[in-house]
Parts: sequence; structure tokens; C-alpha cells
Amino acid sequence: MSFLDRLMGNDNKLESKDIAQDMSKDSKFAITSLAAATAEAVDPQLRQMLGDQLDKAIGEHFQLSDILIRKGWYPAYDDPTEQIRKEYEKAKNFS
Repeated sequence: MSFLDRLMGNDNKLESKDIAQDMSKDSKFAITSLAAATAEAVDPQLRQMLGDQLDKAIGEHFQLSDILIRKGWYPAYDDPTEQIRKEYEKAKNFS
């Protein structure tokens, strides 16, 4: 069995959790990119448009984060030691 088979399962289907976590990662990247573009924009209208998009992206990211936390897919409130322990346990399954 390959690493990808163990990671994804034999049927290679992504679960809702995996898709939502990937969306969160992409959302963070979009926010970072929009913030950089807004900071670099010299045209006031462009800066305003990018700023509006940034505000919208942040709001949507908060909504997505709330879903992940509510479903238990993102342990935001776990003790850091507990987060590390859980990740270690998951990693042991891949060896």
C-alpha cells in the first residue's frame, strides 16, 4: 500500500473535512495575497476595491473557520500539548 493510499484511503475520495481544511488553507492564501496587493496599490480606487475584497475574504474565512471549529475539524481551543499529541497519534498511522 502506497503512502497516498494510506493518506487518502484506498478509494482516494476526499472527505468533507479534507475539503473544508483545504478551503481554509486557500482562504488564508487569498487573504495574504489581497493584503499584499492592497498595501502595494498606488491608485486610490484600486486600493479601495482591493480593500473591500480583503474585508469580504476575511469575513468568509471567519465563517469557514467557525464551521471547522464547530465540527471539531480544527482544534482551535485545545491545549497546545494536546494538539501535538493528537498530531503525533495521527502520524503514527502513516509509518
